Order: sequence, then structure tokens, then C-alpha cells
Amino acid sequence: MEERIQVNGIWYVRETDPTPEIKEKDITFSMERIWESNNWSFIATVIMLDGAETLDDHYPDPYIKITDKRSLEREDWIEDEIDNPNFMWGVLEGNPDSMIDANEMFDKQGLEEFKAFLLYLNSIGWLTK
Repeated sequence: MEERIQVNGIWYVRETDPTPEIKEKDITFSMERIWESNNWSFIATVIMLDGAETLDDHYPDPYIKITDKRSLEREDWIEDEIDNPNFMWGVLEGNPDSMIDANEMFDKQGLEEFKAFLLYLNSIGWLTK
């Protein structure tokens, strides 16, 4: 028999919250590479292809989470996210449009470390042109 409740004189059937079922086909698999210094942290993530059989079976170009850990009299670290490979290549190649944003995001050390990380990602096939 249904459990019923009365609210303001009106009877309702009490609903229960069903436990959500998570199916394997609804899960997205990813892989990460992390590099960190005292002032900066870079986490690159690639999404694996459906049915990936090897670590090389992933979508091209990473999503990168950048953490600026320099204190500079602030309470929290600053985090930024990048998923535009054109911007990444623009930073590597010194493209003026990309460098406007990059120079706002990074200090000299951070920019050099970010470029080195991008070169690493390119060397493992995660950042392609």
C-alpha cells in the first residue's frame, strides 16, 4: 500500500528519492599529467575515447588547470582553466594575441614553466598542431 501524507488538508502519495544508478557507459574516463613548482601548478587532462584499449586512445588536446600559488598578499591561490589549443600554440610561438592573455596570467617564471609544460605535452602527443 502507498504511504500517504496530508498537507494542509490535502492527501498526497509520499515520494521517496530513488538512489541514482550510475552506469559504466555514463562514465567519462580521463588521464592526467601534473607538474608543480613552488609558485605554479599545471594539471593537463585528456579524455579517453570510448572503448579505449591503450593509453594513446584519447581525444586530441588537453584541458589544463593552472594554479598560481604565489602569495602576493592574498588568501587563496588563483586558478584558471584553458582548453584552447590555439592559445597554447600561440603562447609557444609568441603569437601577440595569445601573449596578451599569457602576460596577464603569468609572471616571467610562470610563463617559462608553462611553455616547458606545453612542450612536454607536445612531446607525448597530448598537444597537437
